[in-house]
Amino acid sequence: MPSVLYLEDTESMQAMYGFALTQEGFDLTIASNADEALTHLEDHQFDIILVDMMLFGKSGIDFLEEANLAETNPQAKVIVLSNFDSPHIIERAEAFPITAYLIKADYEPRQLALYLKQVLADNNSSNNPPEAAQQIKN
Repeated sequence: MPSVLYLEDTESMQAMYGFALTQEGFDLTIASNADEALTHLEDHQFDIILVDMMLFGKSGIDFLEEANLAETNPQAKVIVLSNFDSPHIIERAEAFPITAYLIKADYEPRQLALYLKQVLADNNSSNNPPEAAQQIKN
């Protein structure tokens, strides 16, 4: 069962996406803030790490800087899932080893779960969603 760390501080998002991910067979760990997510990384290696950019306290960028995922969890597919679509923030996030930067409004929870399954199946390491995931989105 693939493991997912989901860093999201909004309870409604945690519930919506969390339900879809568990229904699709993911072993889900939810962190409500960056420090909690960093603690989970000390104890576990994840297959996927979902990161929201807009968090209370430390931002998603702060988390990516502190987590040093290339060393601490190198096999993880890091996916930013945010409604923050500022080109400056996207560029900053893409400076880290992320698999994709996704806009929440573009992915219903089940679509995201299917996308994550595809990312794991494709073992895709590019910074863009696989083409089939674009089809899932449509």
